[in-house]
Amino acid sequence: MRSKTHATLGWGVVWGALGLSKLGAIAPSLRLVCTLAAMPAVLGLAYALATLRARRAWVFMASIAVFANGSVLALPWIFGEELSAAFGH
Repeated sequence: MRSKTHATLGWGVVWGALGLSKLGAIAPSLRLVCTLAAMPAVLGLAYALATLRARRAWVFMASIAVFANGSVLALPWIFGEELSAAFGH
């Protein structure tokens, strides 16, 4: 399913930025990280919502992708302060 791949890419951006920040290599801004992570997540969420069908099995399959992409998009609002502290801002 393509939408799960987009969520993985979004989370990869977040975790990659946290890793770089922890190593002291670079301290990206929170806004930049969230924007870069949100781009594939929005596309993945759109794909996931487009795959919803009336059958229960499709709803269960698509809900995984909806929650995965939605969690990337909700990250700045839920963990904004923690991420700012992790990036040293």
